[in-house]
Amino acid sequence: MDLVHYAAIDIGSNAVRLVIKRLDDPSNGYFSKVVVLRVPLRLGQDAFTIGEISEKKIHDLKELLRSYAIVMKLYDVKKSNFRACATAAMREARNAGDVVDYIRRKIDMDIDIIPGTEEAAILCAAHMSHCDSRNMVYVDVGGGSTEVSVIADGEMVSTKSYAIGTLRILNDTVDIHVCDDLIHDMQLIAIDYPHSTIVGAGGNISKLFDIAEERDAERQRLSPAMLHKLYNELASMSIEQRVDHFKLKPDRADVIVPAAHIFLTIADALGAVSIEVPSVCLSDGIIEDIYRKQQNGTDKKWF
Repeated sequence: MDLVHYAAIDIGSNAVRLVIKRLDDPSNGYFSKVVVLRVPLRLGQDAFTIGEISEKKIHDLKELLRSYAIVMKLYDVKKSNFRACATAAMREARNAGDVVDYIRRKIDMDIDIIPGTEEAAILCAAHMSHCDSRNMVYVDVGGGSTEVSVIADGEMVSTKSYAIGTLRILNDTVDIHVCDDLIHDMQLIAIDYPHSTIVGAGGNISKLFDIAEERDAERQRLSPAMLHKLYNELASMSIEQRVDHFKLKPDRADVIVPAAHIFLTIADALGAVSIEVPSVCLSDGIIEDIYRKQQNGTDKKWF
């Protein structure tokens, strides 16, 4: 049987990630990862400060996507089995349309700039296997935005995107009113959906889980108390000390502290007792979304 591969590119505010998966069992849509590549291009550094993507970053993005396209060709990824999605930085950049057109002309690759609600919905669908009858609040912290979705009885009942992210915090471009809205909304969720468990997504919470001294590895859980302790330790260190002590990459060592702060803000407002950290990212969700639509024989959006 010929191997069938699917691929997704997540053009985030902090990094651009390529994931290629092999379809192992068409009967149940079981995939296994064969390629994961990540480059910290930091488009948000431009978008959240000067309001557009600079020529240098546009050039770098083109060359990076050209390289990713070569990797996908080596795995014989068909165009129908691939999607590239851009999130908060491209949503906010005033020249995003020009960037998309430029990439299409130069390397024949289409980029979909997806709204925060679609980003959250794709991610939520990828995590539904982790959901049960409990109330769960799915939280994805990125460089430019934080998506929060509420799941009750295995169904997504609400989703909202907030313009709060790690790069925005580092560049001091977060609107205080957005922070107030986030906390207020989480307090309302705590009333309507009590005893909720947070399901965290993104590279930062995964890394925080990895380096935490106290964690429930079997259930992939981290307590807010442990995260508070780890946050205080990380915040007291310089970036160089974080790199040395926790063996972090420099592009992770700076954003991991504001990421922990966002998760703690949400956990405190919700009164959550644990944070679950399944290892699924937006690229995984994009691939599952492509496959699901192919199986359903429609391109109709489900969210």
